[in-house]
Amino acid sequence: MEKVNRYEFEGEVIEVPMYWDEHLQRYAEDYKGYCEQPDYTPEGRPILLTIEDACPQAEMVDDDPVSIDCGSCRHYHQFPGSLLGVCNHEKRRKKKRRSRRSGPNPGTKEETPCEND
Repeated sequence: MEKVNRYEFEGEVIEVPMYWDEHLQRYAEDYKGYCEQPDYTPEGRPILLTIEDACPQAEMVDDDPVSIDCGSCRHYHQFPGSLLGVCNHEKRRKKKRRSRRSGPNPGTKEETPCEND
């Protein structure tokens, strides 16, 4: 059975695979599997790595101009013990679109390549 860490936010369960790190002599999160996780919570908030570059809406907790990643932003909420978290800034929130047609719209599916591969 594969080891995973599970995090829950807004009803979305995020599973991050674990691997045995020989150097640390403990299990660590495998962020290569991060791209297989949802990009947004059900409420449309982006799920990001703490070390990603801060966006134009960033408001740094310490007002330090050297702070350049999501982990330093007051809108970012990191999962304890993980490098993953959720951005709560309203401008980053993905809006849900209403379809004028009835039934599923196959043109709305988004696929984004994994930058970690």
